[in-house]
This record gives sequence, structure tokens and C-alpha cells, in this order.
Amino acid sequence: MTALDRLLTEALPTGTFGHALPEKPRVLERPSLWTPSEQAAHVAALEAELDRLEGRGTGKPELRVIDGEAA
Repeated sequence: MTALDRLLTEALPTGTFGHALPEKPRVLERPSLWTPSEQAAHVAALEAELDRLEGRGTGKPELRVIDGEAA
């Protein structure tokens, strides 16, 4: 058996002294889920703001005049 073979057959180090087990991670509290009525109200508020900002829902796109030659 060569030195490389002996090295490859050794166990991988765990990084613990005396095979101590690491502390278990704490389980974080799960955030509360939204109710369907809360979700619907949130979506409606977002869509209303997008309509206001983008001019959606009015049927008329917001156009602007660009001076110069046509592309």
C-alpha cells in the first residue's frame, strides 16, 4: 500500500474534538400566512397603484413627443 492509498483510506475529519456533535439549529417561528381576503386586498391595492403609475386600465397609453427625425 502506497502513502497515497493510506491517505485516501483515512476518514475525513469532522472538525470536532472527540466526535462532539454540533449544536442543533434553532427552528425559527414560521411567519403567519395571509388569509385569502388579505391577499385579495393586497393584490387590489397593488393593481390600483400600477394602474395609476402606468396609465393601465384607461384605454389610452401615455405617449410623449420626441423631437427629431423618425427612426
